[in-house]
Amino acid sequence: MLCTILIIVGITCVKNCTTVEPKVNFAVFDDIHYNITIAPDLSNRIDTALYPRALSDVAIVNGFIDAFYPEIVTYDLSKQKEGQRKTGQKDVLRIDFINQKMGGDYVRADMELNLDRYGKNQAERIQYLTNQSVENLNQDQQKFKRAYNKLNDAAVNQNVKADVWSYFKNGIKSSLVDNNIDSVINKKQNSISRSFACNVLVLFTDGYIEAGLYGKQNCERNKCYFLDSKRVADFRTAFKKSGSSDIKAFFQQEEYGIIPVENPLLKNLNVLVMEMYDRSIDASGKATHHPSDWEILQLFWDDWLTKSDVKSHRLLSTASSQQEAIRHAQDFLRSRPIE
Repeated sequence: MLCTILIIVGITCVKNCTTVEPKVNFAVFDDIHYNITIAPDLSNRIDTALYPRALSDVAIVNGFIDAFYPEIVTYDLSKQKEGQRKTGQKDVLRIDFINQKMGGDYVRADMELNLDRYGKNQAERIQYLTNQSVENLNQDQQKFKRAYNKLNDAAVNQNVKADVWSYFKNGIKSSLVDNNIDSVINKKQNSISRSFACNVLVLFTDGYIEAGLYGKQNCERNKCYFLDSKRVADFRTAFKKSGSSDIKAFFQQEEYGIIPVENPLLKNLNVLVMEMYDRSIDASGKATHHPSDWEILQLFWDDWLTKSDVKSHRLLSTASSQQEAIRHAQDFLRSRPIE
């Protein structure tokens, strides 16, 4: 009996008497780098004869390339301050192909600016950014612009299809979304330094998803894999016939939408949709239908991206200038949720 008691006490002591270090509240310092992928819908939307726009995709891409340093690279997202991030930048800006077959015709590295390749060597990174090395930022910026311009010209002549739904499902891979978090604990200073990416997809599209699956067999009641001009027009007609005065309430009650995408990578992806084009506006800029295509496109896309579980998103219509487009893009980049 004594032995049994001693064993029980011993076990209790091991369980309850082990020395436990008191919890310490560590200060957290974040170094957040931008991992930006631009995915252009290279379908007939880029043909200005069909869909005239004030601004081309080429001009917007050039704006991103020019803004990469210092506007993007030196912005401290954790402190939301300009010019504060001066070490350890791992920012990436790249082009990806919605139509994956096109990728094989181009050298992807020609359309990429990548600071991650310098690792912890800040001296080489600074030399690159300030054009003091053989391989330098200015050289890569010009290469990027030439390669993208060549891509855009080829797409106009090839009538490329762009299946945006399938791109979100299968095209967004782990190679585009950086989920790594590097943490270093400094016990003397009671601090943790974290380094991780703000993953951003910039999608150029007019908002009409027309290159995927069609027909009633590719719909679940009022939710489909596609969103073409006919679906937009049919929704408008149904809304007017309903007598409802609240287009969003009607959308939800009748369970309209685009079938959500299941891709776990979207949970850490911030999506900026640019250059959505309202086909219901005439050449003089007047609306030919109410509600307009733009109003309807917003309903479908907001619902789709939310239910596909993207981290955050914003929808932008066509911009009137490069300055306007890049200003909106910068605002999106600088206001992303950290966690």
